Amino acid sequence: MAHAELDRLQECLNFALDNFRKEMDNSQLPPLSQHSSVEHPLDDPITYLPSMALFEARRLSLACLGELKNLIQTPLDKRMDERYTAYSIVCTDTLIKTGIIDYLSDVPNPSQGVPTAELASRFGLDSRKLVRILRCYAANGWARETRDCSFALNRCSRTFINGHAGLELGVSMSGFITLVQAIQYWVTESDWKLSHSPVQTAFQIAFKTPLHRFSWLGQNGCSVMSMSNHVQVMKCLRQSIVADYPWETLETPVIVDVGGGKGRLVSAILDAHPSLRAVVQDLENVVALTSSIMHECRPRDLESGKFKAEVHDFFQPQPRIGNEYSFILRHVLHDWPDKEAAAILGNVARALGPKSKILIIDMLAVPNVDSTATASAKSFLLDNDTKRPDYSIASHFGSASKLVSAYSVDMMAVMNGCERSLREWETLVKGCGLRITNVYLLRAHPSIFECALDT
Repeated sequence: MAHAELDRLQECLNFALDNFRKEMDNSQLPPLSQHSSVEHPLDDPITYLPSMALFEARRLSLACLGELKNLIQTPLDKRMDERYTAYSIVCTDTLIKTGIIDYLSDVPNPSQGVPTAELASRFGLDSRKLVRILRCYAANGWARETRDCSFALNRCSRTFINGHAGLELGVSMSGFITLVQAIQYWVTESDWKLSHSPVQTAFQIAFKTPLHRFSWLGQNGCSVMSMSNHVQVMKCLRQSIVADYPWETLETPVIVDVGGGKGRLVSAILDAHPSLRAVVQDLENVVALTSSIMHECRPRDLESGKFKAEVHDFFQPQPRIGNEYSFILRHVLHDWPDKEAAAILGNVARALGPKSKILIIDMLAVPNVDSTATASAKSFLLDNDTKRPDYSIASHFGSASKLVSAYSVDMMAVMNGCERSLREWETLVKGCGLRITNVYLLRAHPSIFECALDT
């Protein structure tokens, strides 16, 4: 009996794992283990950038595993997985907030595990409740039950320790569940269900406010620190952005990071390409923070004018005009609906000289219109009807890229924004008098869309 899809997935998974193993060895990386409590270099994209071959092999492996699960899991179990995901989130956040994860990471022999009774006594909790929370946490691959009712962290859990990126996605996301619960009503029943306004979204319903998300955050005293801390989760992209775009090919001496926050990205670019100069633009309260940070990190560059931080609202005309400047819009346009995104991009486009570039750094939503396991990533950008071979792997890499689809729903819910497909990017860019000159795929979820004047 032929099991065509199963056989193709097995073949593809074996191919991907063989390449993953080979690239691990070529990179002289230690073996991966779920029984280790020591962080692996691949666990921290902030400090370690894998080779492109290793990145692709890992992504294809995850895509195969996701498609295998889709193929063989019962629909009822799949639906139950979706339904009970919220409990997994709550269990993880509970262990972060109580300090149990930090405690488990600091015990003398972390691999042996700690009895639940000891943890309950230490933190004043009920042991019966705690064991259920820890088992749910362990079932998601964050910990191991070393013996009955004793638990040890594995290496992945170190992302939740203070100072690590995963912590920012935990207890800092207050109100997230309320927002998620509001989406269904907003999309299907509310008076705003056909609206594309950034002030008529699930966010306004969930938080009972007429303000858009950024104004609301500002009025509630969390505009600079909590937002910038959450954006720091995205700092893991910095290495790839610096390494995977040919900054040396820019014909302009100055890069302007529009809405550039703390300036960490352009700071990293200047470190790698010292011949460039940089300007960071943001709102007044953010620029004050940026200037303070850069006075500590780059005092000489501030003094010489190599680095500048200036107040600018990207809904206003761009003051930096002409061939001297190229511009970065990183994680800006996905926040906004098409009308507002076009206004932001148009203000920058009107400032360009013939040699200027606009670098849009955002995720690419690849329509799942076909399947392939062997075509290069750039082939996914082709906007045609060419028939590609079917290897049962989604063209957007399925489970390996679920974050892109989930993030698009998140942007929709909070601002009526979205992650755009190549066709949508081309429409937006063309409407601003620009053309996409190249798309650079990063060793991360986002891509860099290089744009120039359409002359």
